Amino acid sequence: MSNSVGNGNGRSAFIGVDVGGTHTDVSVVYEGRVERGKALTTYDDFSRGVLEAVGVAASNYELGMEDLLQRTQLFINGTTVVTNAITQLRGSRVGVLITSGFRDAFRLAGGPRTTEIDDHLQVNVPDLVDRKAIAEIEERVNWAGRVLVPLDLEQVKAQTRHLVEEVGVDAIAICFLWSHANEEHELAAEAAVKEIYPDLFVTPSHRVFPVEGETRRWTTAILNSFVQDRAEVYLTSLNERLRSSGLDGGLAFFQGLGGGISLDKARQYPLGLLGSGPAGGAIGANELAKRMGKKRVLLGDMGGTSFDTGIIVDNEIHIDKNLELGPFMTGVNIVDVISVGAGGGSIGWVSERGVPQVGPQSAGSTPGPAALDRGGEQPTVTDAMVTLGFIDPDNYLGGRVQLKPELSRTALDSVFGERFGWTTEEAAAAVHDLVVVNMANAVREVSVGKGHDPREFLFLAYGGTLPLFASQIAERLSINTIVIPANSSVFCALGLLSSDYVLRNDQGVNWDLSKPEGVARVNAIAQRMVAEAIEQMESEGFPRDQIDVQRSADVRFQGQAYELTLPMPARTLTEDDAQQIFDDFHATYERTYGEGTAWKGVPASLINYSVTVTGRQERPALGTAERNGGPAEDLVRETREVFLPAERRRERVPVIDDARFTVGARVEGPAIIDAVDTTIYVPPGTTAERDEYMNYVLTR
Repeated sequence: MSNSVGNGNGRSAFIGVDVGGTHTDVSVVYEGRVERGKALTTYDDFSRGVLEAVGVAASNYELGMEDLLQRTQLFINGTTVVTNAITQLRGSRVGVLITSGFRDAFRLAGGPRTTEIDDHLQVNVPDLVDRKAIAEIEERVNWAGRVLVPLDLEQVKAQTRHLVEEVGVDAIAICFLWSHANEEHELAAEAAVKEIYPDLFVTPSHRVFPVEGETRRWTTAILNSFVQDRAEVYLTSLNERLRSSGLDGGLAFFQGLGGGISLDKARQYPLGLLGSGPAGGAIGANELAKRMGKKRVLLGDMGGTSFDTGIIVDNEIHIDKNLELGPFMTGVNIVDVISVGAGGGSIGWVSERGVPQVGPQSAGSTPGPAALDRGGEQPTVTDAMVTLGFIDPDNYLGGRVQLKPELSRTALDSVFGERFGWTTEEAAAAVHDLVVVNMANAVREVSVGKGHDPREFLFLAYGGTLPLFASQIAERLSINTIVIPANSSVFCALGLLSSDYVLRNDQGVNWDLSKPEGVARVNAIAQRMVAEAIEQMESEGFPRDQIDVQRSADVRFQGQAYELTLPMPARTLTEDDAQQIFDDFHATYERTYGEGTAWKGVPASLINYSVTVTGRQERPALGTAERNGGPAEDLVRETREVFLPAERRRERVPVIDDARFTVGARVEGPAIIDAVDTTIYVPPGTTAERDEYMNYVLTR
């Protein structure tokens, strides 16, 4: 991956791509300019939609797609392929080699219970693996890593043949007890499997989550194997299409952890691609906040399928460890962003109790909203906003897609109008109100729910759809300032270009801090982890002076099930550090859960040691624009009659041309700002200006 760092061979363009549930977004930085492209996501072959969107962006430079790719230094891609595979439970048929006696571990699933009172709703975790595809293997390692029962390699080979040739699995997960303490048996089993089937995808559990806790470790291994087929098809087809179309620069894939990895790494650990789009948005939001001198940001991203939101405090992006994917407990680490089913394609419907609802089901791009005329008959948020007059049916995706408002009206009438006696506009306004409430509740959860006052934060709102709703969300939370970034509709794709390469390794150590003499073993593990992390990043083409290493550890009171993460010093620990780590943990615990909550007189253990290694990439330079704003009347392209949802009345409002809206210009709401691929609503009582970064700043 040496092509991904440094500028060579005259390549100076940077391309970021975010493949979403409805649209594929492209952001290009070349010759000091940022251009964007957008296309509908093509589920039959994702690379087709990617190349179409790249072609749109290239045309803005008056280049062909091949010309732009030939000038590209780095092409970095985020994708929903892995997320969709898990959400839909469509993936590889996975076989499992498991320690004898633990065949039913996945049905027990750690004893999951939800907060539902109704026992009929206390359903078990879905089966990722057919019980017939789980083969028990004679072997045993104890908690300290000592071998109690040697591994039966002949049994491994026999059971693997049975799983592949009789059961029909196309991937293997190796799940042995205490493998994080001693990986010898899992490695030997992997070698035995590869001896018979060299091309079979295999995931030893210690490689993806080498920490204590069988349910999380084994589930992570199975999910990595489960998503590999969908990921492999995507990775291979995109790589081949890009290379054949002229890309000779670096190609990277974005992780939910918040950094890129190479094609080879993505093939080994496809589960790491989970949540890459929202993570890219968070990275971009933080970089923009730094440029603006802001440290406290609430972010929101509304696309075609979902609304993602998170919080940034002191420019630190929080990593959510040991992610729970619905009912599945995993060891995945991901940027802390929550998602709700509130996107442009979210479907409006009526519950069994007769209550109007919006989402979480989405029409996606196929069949899509009714207005697309692709077979969708259910009303969506997009249909509501077309009906209210906010979305210009002749300018969707820059006029490349023609919308049919009459189909939107028919869909709204059939679901809501006939049921409740509403006019079409009233039904559309109800859909608008419901989706705003859903999003405002999500923002409240990540702010108020975590002890922060949203009024003290900047609301950074992006995505192709959120600019229509950002002010209404802010009003519900009493937030006064909203920033809608330049290139809002492809902001997550642009955020990818602000990222570095990132790899993270965790290792269970289980050091009792009341016994300082255990520090020697921790230091040995840490030294090995740091050396391996640096070696991995150097193999990606990064010189040592472009590599940064961060250390952290998970600590908990003995007897607890969950940990808090603390930073660790970048040096060898001493016995004296045991007390300091305990004191820091004690302070962090009470800062997190409240004064007086720490357990008095209870020792703590350092459970896991973590190393995060970053390869610093060259980033495209983004300039500022000069102030040259003119009078507001010069910005108006036309006027349009719209139905204002909050006021429940029709009004003719000015439509502002985004291309004419320069730095320093100012408009008063109500107004609509019409861009090629997004629409910004400025409600009554709100002003909109453009700053030197070409962001829209809305002030209530």
